[in-house]
Amino acid sequence: MYVFFKKLVSYFRTIEIYQTNNNFKSKISKKYKFKTYNKLSNIKSLEILNYFKEYKNKKKRFKNNCLFLTLSVNNKLVSSGWLFKGKSWIITEINKYLNVSNKIIIFDFITLEQYRNKGYYTKLLKLIRKKFNNKNILIYVLSSNLKSKRAIKKAGFIFQKKLRAFD
Repeated sequence: MYVFFKKLVSYFRTIEIYQTNNNFKSKISKKYKFKTYNKLSNIKSLEILNYFKEYKNKKKRFKNNCLFLTLSVNNKLVSSGWLFKGKSWIITEINKYLNVSNKIIIFDFITLEQYRNKGYYTKLLKLIRKKFNNKNILIYVLSSNLKSKRAIKKAGFIFQKKLRAFD
């Protein structure tokens, strides 16, 4: 029943795809610590490991060409997301595959509740752009998610197109 409902809902959703322009120059304070992890065993922070206790199913992403991205301030995890590099990506919100050769997809960002509305998501996106400056980075968001869209645009991503399941 859940799978049917999920598939049905995907036909009524619209996502927006944003992309980087490769000219990113920004100074970001050293108080922000940006880290990437390609294996769960590389994570030493108990706070970050607690993320994987809460979201157990996300551990398998490491085996699927994904990196875990974190932003910490004063040694406290404030925001995180994922990066995928490969040939094909499924946008589960609309159940649609994309050809993403020569592109990086960033997705599934979470800012801890107590740190929301303070610009940390935008900072994390800027740090990702800085680290992967010469790469073509895509990010997508539900059209209805106004706060995320605003942060994505503030981080310098440029709107590319809207997609629906039936397009």
